[in-house]
Amino acid sequence: MATDALSQKIEQLRQAPLTVVVENAQGRPIPNARLQLAQQSHAFPFGVALDTEMFRPSPPAAAPWYKQTAQENFNAAVHENALKWYQLEPEQGQLDFTMADTILNWVQAQGWPMRGHTLFWEVEEFNPPWLKTLPPAQLRAAVKNHAMTVCHHYRGRINEFDVNNEMLHGNFFRSRLGEDIVKEMFEWCREGNPEAVLYVNDYGIIEGDRLKDYVEQIRDLLAQGVPIGGIGIQAHLESPLDEAKMQRALDTLAQFNLPLKITEVSVSLADEQQQAQTLRQIYRIGFAHPAVKEILLWGFWAGNHWRPQAGLYRQDFAPKPAAIAYRKLLFEDWWTRVSGRTNAQGQWQGRGYLGRYRLTVAAQGQTQTREFELSQGGTTVTVRL
Repeated sequence: MATDALSQKIEQLRQAPLTVVVENAQGRPIPNARLQLAQQSHAFPFGVALDTEMFRPSPPAAAPWYKQTAQENFNAAVHENALKWYQLEPEQGQLDFTMADTILNWVQAQGWPMRGHTLFWEVEEFNPPWLKTLPPAQLRAAVKNHAMTVCHHYRGRINEFDVNNEMLHGNFFRSRLGEDIVKEMFEWCREGNPEAVLYVNDYGIIEGDRLKDYVEQIRDLLAQGVPIGGIGIQAHLESPLDEAKMQRALDTLAQFNLPLKITEVSVSLADEQQQAQTLRQIYRIGFAHPAVKEILLWGFWAGNHWRPQAGLYRQDFAPKPAAIAYRKLLFEDWWTRVSGRTNAQGQWQGRGYLGRYRLTVAAQGQTQTREFELSQGGTTVTVRL
């Protein structure tokens, strides 16, 4: 049972009641039946940004380890770079989805959901060189074409996009095409994929002083009728976390009644114990907040991380304290594994973290195994022997 307030919040929010009923062939209860309950996966998406190089036709030697480690630690994903415009279309008119599709196909084979990051990026340096030379009318046409083409290409496969990344930190598009271009970007993506949930995404919110600006920007965009469907909060930390500040940021952004996602977590600290502690705090505060619907780690291996010090695994693949702390949260603290016996009415009742389970029931010389999903609101599983 939870002892601290944050753990109690997590249990209330992320667990549900479970009833197991064991009966004989005539539908009569079987008391004292032995049962074992083992969680198989999380319902909550714990995502990861995937590196393009690991999915090349002739990948680096580390690729098998990288993919296996991703499978063991995550259940959702985002392209780290493969979906950014400068990688999709380095030369004008040569839009190439090969690598973005290859990564998506691998992610779908795992049964994971995938975010789309990012259609546009307001910071000038992260745009393809050819785009920067276009006069306004051609630039606007290119933006429209890109939004509709990319969103349509992934319709039914990627249904969530960061539309115009880091609008607090750049104005490449708005300075050339006017403030209204943001609304048009969202609308064009919506045209390409009407089901898409469209996000804003920025940094300096929990590790800087831009919360107030972000709130004003979101309020302003919503007032203009921009169809914002969710709020992305990056978390690239290079110093220890101010827990109260993170809590305040989540509480403040929750006022919009939109899903919040902690979209890009990296903790780059030289002190490895401090890195582990900071990562643990980010995940605990995020998982304890009812508005937070996903947490994504921005890379995990020092060998290909944009900030190598932020890796959870060293260059030689050894886990750092941060990897151990991460796995303890997900697969011990927030993981349900129990055994018990049915009562006189042939029932067992308990609680578990939301997700997929394997249940094994043994009674009267028979054993039965069943898989089921424990979802919000609770589940009753009836086993007939």
